[in-house]
Amino acid sequence: MERPTTQADSSCSSSSNPFMSLVLSIREYFLVTLTTHPFVSTSVSKINTVLLYVNVPEKSLLTNEEFVLSSTAVVVTLIIYYVLFGKRHRRKRKVLAEELRVAQRQVHVLEEQLFNAKIEDIMASTPTRKKSSSQQPRQIRIFMDGAFDVMHYGHMNAFRLGRSLGTYLIVGVNSDESIKECKGPPLMNDEERMTMVKGCKFVDEVVPNCPYIMTSDYLDYIFETYDVDYVVHGDDPCIVDGKDVYASAKRLGRYRSIPRTEGVSTTEIVGRMLLMTKHHHMRHKQRGRGNSVGSLSGLS
Repeated sequence: MERPTTQADSSCSSSSNPFMSLVLSIREYFLVTLTTHPFVSTSVSKINTVLLYVNVPEKSLLTNEEFVLSSTAVVVTLIIYYVLFGKRHRRKRKVLAEELRVAQRQVHVLEEQLFNAKIEDIMASTPTRKKSSSQQPRQIRIFMDGAFDVMHYGHMNAFRLGRSLGTYLIVGVNSDESIKECKGPPLMNDEERMTMVKGCKFVDEVVPNCPYIMTSDYLDYIFETYDVDYVVHGDDPCIVDGKDVYASAKRLGRYRSIPRTEGVSTTEIVGRMLLMTKHHHMRHKQRGRGNSVGSLSGLS
């Protein structure tokens, strides 16, 4: 009949194995050090207070050793999980990010193809001009309007896209008075904004003093005076008093839209300038305060 293993036998076996003795001694030192730590005692006391509040029996309350062992188990589990699976998740994220970049490039290519198809459709559907002889290439005249305050690459891209829909781009620059009435005074005056628009290589002609809000009468004036084929505007809605500003051009089939350049606007640029100016002055103040303190300490 086999004799059951006693504590004396286990202690004898551990003493005969130096490695096991080392592990047990480290474990004991670890438990004694952590269980007597003030943080552990405070945490266990707070947890037990909550447990007593919810009528947990005293014999089931948490001990310092149980708290240390459970916390250690959680930390070790997290470390093992990070070592075994963390890198795999990072690799998966990198693969997904690369796939997203490829998909975005494909979307960009498709958008370009769609835009080129729209250009071909416009070229094919525009009737031949009576004023030009049949030997001359057909001219498609495009009209765009805007405030174009603090010119940026979003404006340039709009001119590029508008020009690509035809062969001649006419740009109307909103007057100071109309901008001020609708959205506040612009940063740059009429002459400055006109000069910037004229300097763009995509622009063939500039119309000054355009109203900020296009009306049917003004659009008819543009069609007749400048022999315009299509009015072009960004794909963002342009609604004033519940009415589409370009409704008349759309009814005539002489309206085309272009995608808006995301991530840039005059309002955003002005906000960025204000934040940078504020940060610069705050830094300058702190530097000046530090220099004054240093000079005072030097005097003392």
